[in-house]
Amino acid sequence: MLLFGAMLLALILAAVAARSGGTIRAGGRHSPPGRGHSGSTHRAIPLKHVVFIVKENRTFDNFFGKYPGADGTTVGKGLRGGQTFTIPLHPAPDVQPHDITHGFNAGILSIDGGKMDGFNTILYGTDLSGYDQFDRSQIPDYWAYADHFVLADHFFTSMYGPTTPEHLYTVAAQDNGIVDNPQNSSNSHMMCDDPAETAPAFPKDLTPGQIRQIKFWEDHVQSHYPAYVLDIAGHYWHTQRLCFDVKTLPDELTKAGVTWKYYSYDDDIMNALQAVKHVRYGPEWGHVVAPDTFLTDVKTKLPSVSWVNPPESYNEHPGAGVSVCAGENWTVQYVNAIMHSKYWPTTAIVVVWDDFGGFYDHVPPPHYDVLGLGPRAPALIISPWTRKGSNPEGGSVDHTTYEFSSVLRLIENMFHLPAMTLRDKQADPLSNAFDFGSKPHLKKLILPYRHDCPYGDSLPPT
Repeated sequence: MLLFGAMLLALILAAVAARSGGTIRAGGRHSPPGRGHSGSTHRAIPLKHVVFIVKENRTFDNFFGKYPGADGTTVGKGLRGGQTFTIPLHPAPDVQPHDITHGFNAGILSIDGGKMDGFNTILYGTDLSGYDQFDRSQIPDYWAYADHFVLADHFFTSMYGPTTPEHLYTVAAQDNGIVDNPQNSSNSHMMCDDPAETAPAFPKDLTPGQIRQIKFWEDHVQSHYPAYVLDIAGHYWHTQRLCFDVKTLPDELTKAGVTWKYYSYDDDIMNALQAVKHVRYGPEWGHVVAPDTFLTDVKTKLPSVSWVNPPESYNEHPGAGVSVCAGENWTVQYVNAIMHSKYWPTTAIVVVWDDFGGFYDHVPPPHYDVLGLGPRAPALIISPWTRKGSNPEGGSVDHTTYEFSSVLRLIENMFHLPAMTLRDKQADPLSNAFDFGSKPHLKKLILPYRHDCPYGDSLPPT
């Protein structure tokens, strides 16, 4: 009788936990809620600086699908006539021949309710260029960082795509419901500086029933595609001007007296803070500066928190003649600068890519809400405090589920700041990427620039 009572109590407690915080993976599988105060964050955090570098449009399988010990694959899945077929991932070119569709609808079509077989359907089955991947010889420096530090292989993008809403998640753990990049531009400026610029968005007042219905459609998109387009786009999305107020982590840092800068060019779809009205037209805009000024700041006075969006020539975006090799050299330049500086012993560098870019990935993302999560992004966590692993060089592969809000949660924990949204409240703060209970490994990994880039100007400006 006692055993039965204990089992019944355990079932009741599990049901309460599921109702209060559990999340559902795409495809119906359960995923535990994030651990906002778990793991190594119970210890004092010796970090004093976080540098959050956000590059463009790649998936984990595209960059690290062949990395030893990681959850990768060399074979993709496609969908034709309602049937799934396999596609070997071919060697990736340094310069992708063209951009690949990677918007909100494309993300949902690709994920296909967790089946991860719809990546060929986003361009009507005529273009399989997203079914490719790199190996160590093509991006040796990124793989070297993985060898020596932490490669996170379950780091998901915060929404289905594309760039502007994803970048809003990197500063606010939300995107005010928008589902696309700027549209209807009327001048050479962007977002708050263009009164006509808009994006489609979900309304804030969706009922629980509407949310369930939308999530059902998202999980059955390939079999209900016509209904999905009509019912989601026609009945739920509205037009949102790309100048609005949401709480951002820079706001919270400012209130707490913590220094920060957002390194990004103005009038760029990557500049999320240009869409936040009180930042764009307030004193905080003085903290939004060009990316190359970071190299000066790291020699003089580095902010406690830095967001760095690379110039378009070095962000590794598919198409437009952008070289991955050149982008890798740019990353090396910035990481080397940090390692050469006095700030290296107390710094964590997080390098991510902002959305899936149309490239294949095989791991189903958790389905947190109507906006995401989206497919996995590559994620490198570089610090003297990263957890040692079994790699001969000391690096490790971290299988913990993270998203962009995880980086924000780490920063909030460092500076004792409250969560802003449910996303950062439940996010795991990169807890298994760090070991704050051991001595830091202060040895630097200063990498040389590559001179074998197969395309264009391979070296970043000095």
